[in-house]
Amino acid sequence: MTDPVFGGDEVRTEQEIARWAAGVAAKAEKYQVLSRQVADVKINEVSRDGLVRLSVAASGALENLEISDKAREVSGAALAASIMTTMRRAQSRIAGAVSEIVTAVGVEEPGTVDALVSSYRQRFPEPSSDTPPWADQVRPSAPPPARRPVQDDEDWDGPSVTE
Repeated sequence: MTDPVFGGDEVRTEQEIARWAAGVAAKAEKYQVLSRQVADVKINEVSRDGLVRLSVAASGALENLEISDKAREVSGAALAASIMTTMRRAQSRIAGAVSEIVTAVGVEEPGTVDALVSSYRQRFPEPSSDTPPWADQVRPSAPPPARRPVQDDEDWDGPSVTE
């Protein structure tokens, strides 16, 4: 869209204003379509071990989580690592989905396109490996301490708790 040329005669000025306003309206419509389509992004991912199936929204928020019955055979730490790794892989695909939407909608302003897609890439980078960096620090919790046996307090002079 070229910048309007104002000035000269009144008819030409009105035509330029109308052309400029139509261009702004068309651009606004593109951005509204882009916004709606990005809001509807949903990325589905399955863990490589088959324990986890999940989906994330464009915000990166977990929308759906299914855990296989095979999860009973692994430690809690392994299950947690599988969930987090799968979620990070799904989140890292959001930028690509947004980029495809931007292209399909026809947004052409390079600075805007780059800023939008790179903001998703910064928030949700490609995972470096299948194992999150904290996975080796997760240890199963210790069993709860044994309860002390209740001792009957025969020398209690006060009222019974049930009275």
